[in-house]
Amino acid sequence: MFIYNFFIDNFTITELYGLGLFSLIWLVQIIFYIVIFAKPSRYANRSKRGKIWHSAAKPNVSVIVYCSENFADAERNITSFLNQNYPNFEVVIVNDGDDSDLKDTITLLKDKYPNLSYTYVPQEAHSLSRKKLALTVAIKAAKYDIVGFTDAFCRPVSNKWLSTMVRNFITDIDIVIGNSFEKGDKQAKWSYRFYRLFFKLKYFSYAIMHRPYMGEGTNMFIRKELFFKNRGFSNNLSIQYGEDDIFANEIMTKDNCRVELAEEAQIENTLYDIDGDLREMRLRRSFTDKILKTSAHFVFGIEQVCCILFYISFVALIVWGSISNLLLIAFASSMFLIRYLSQSIVINKASKTLKCEVNGFETMFYDFIRPIENIRFAILGKSSSYRNYTWRIRR
Repeated sequence: MFIYNFFIDNFTITELYGLGLFSLIWLVQIIFYIVIFAKPSRYANRSKRGKIWHSAAKPNVSVIVYCSENFADAERNITSFLNQNYPNFEVVIVNDGDDSDLKDTITLLKDKYPNLSYTYVPQEAHSLSRKKLALTVAIKAAKYDIVGFTDAFCRPVSNKWLSTMVRNFITDIDIVIGNSFEKGDKQAKWSYRFYRLFFKLKYFSYAIMHRPYMGEGTNMFIRKELFFKNRGFSNNLSIQYGEDDIFANEIMTKDNCRVELAEEAQIENTLYDIDGDLREMRLRRSFTDKILKTSAHFVFGIEQVCCILFYISFVALIVWGSISNLLLIAFASSMFLIRYLSQSIVINKASKTLKCEVNGFETMFYDFIRPIENIRFAILGKSSSYRNYTWRIRR
């Protein structure tokens, strides 16, 4: 009763409507951060405390390492996959380039690692996605039912990567998605680092909520039979990319997917032109995102709209309060501070879990440029969309 009388006595009806609208937008923002965006870090903590059940079985595994023009990385990183602390697995290197030195390196390594095998894509293969062809060749060459995907520019941070990822293959689980992060992330543009964090927060949060819609091919495991049941990549052969996100979107269900975010399960990516590579990655993802069947785009679109409305309504209340009622300023400022602290804490925890070099206290500034960046990349993506189709690949 006291609170009711306080608001009735100190605010006009118009001011109460304004406060009510601002409070509703504020509540939506708080829910997104505390309930949804906080899920990955909470899930990782639950797993660390043993609150998530894992399998003790050690099934045979095939790890496919895709290599295309990054031969130096392949030669440097192959042993990190081969030295995994796991009883029975193979590493299949699939070469999508023309480098005899890599083949010689593989030949030398096979003396020490008999579980290493090599295959390649013929150079004369054109007018199709060479990566999809390479992965199809490698999957057919793989001996075992569980298959992991990664790239030659990647390196597991632990020799327990394989066992940590595979422990999630309990009954009815057919696909496991893990995190990969960019080495030298601090050198990337500030906006790209935040983009990567929010991009991963969205699909990991949705997967933890049993609404998976994609994974990244640098750290993803599936049951091989699922690949053939889906007829491989046949549903999107006209698209150059999508060998991970679109394919995963086709085979994922609410019950057959698991997330692994343990420290030992992380994959490190080496990007030499980090800004250029992340820019290209964002353009590719913005194209394939339109094809994914998920409610995530609508749901997270609401978050972005509410974020814009939050700042607009906050400024409106501050201006309004300075003219007629200083209590409006106090009310709006306190709610702004609560949102800012909640957002900063959640993003700081998420950045540690997902290995993104961002400062949660700077998230507010990213809020301001996010709409501009989205519009900019929408324009860039539209002007370069022709590059995403296989019929544009020169013969």
